[in-house]
Amino acid sequence: MRKLGSGAMQTSEYSNVLEPGAMKKRLWVVGFPVFLVVAITALLVIPNPAGSWILDEAKRRGYLAYTPDEATTLAYTRCTACHQAEKILQYCSRCGPPFAVVTHTMKKYVDMANLNTKQVEQFTDAELVAITQVWNGLVGNWEGDWRLKDIKRLLGDDQAMIRLVETAVEDRPIEMALKGKSAPGSYKEIQSYGATEK
Repeated sequence: MRKLGSGAMQTSEYSNVLEPGAMKKRLWVVGFPVFLVVAITALLVIPNPAGSWILDEAKRRGYLAYTPDEATTLAYTRCTACHQAEKILQYCSRCGPPFAVVTHTMKKYVDMANLNTKQVEQFTDAELVAITQVWNGLVGNWEGDWRLKDIKRLLGDDQAMIRLVETAVEDRPIEMALKGKSAPGSYKEIQSYGATEK
């Protein structure tokens, strides 16, 4: 406060900064967001069950990408819940449509299997895209042998799988990381990495 010539006291515009209540408010306004950032970073960076669950859920929902190793583990884990790995590994172009259609059909199958009970957890779009790329890379990709419009017709309104088949193989990170590799016991009669006909 400063004294005016007439003897009246005038409050300075900065005097409320020094008041204890105002300082506490400013500490909360600045300190709370900083605390949240530090806490969230620690939760995700320091290995712990909660952080792992958050990262896994973010990948399942498509917010984070699966690494090729994570996608391979996911493919084996999720697909062998219903049938043996040999059924997948010995699948070839003579057996049926490309894996994009097969994984889409598996999603429909899980819906039907879960009508009475919730025995199998439903696939998310991000999981199916990752699983499809794994089997394309390890077993074979014969999308190029099919017309794109036929694949799209089989996929119906499954936009995630349609976007995948419209994406060039070179732009599919998991599939390209597994290019040239094969799963033990797989039957690789035909493996084409060409672009699909549009």
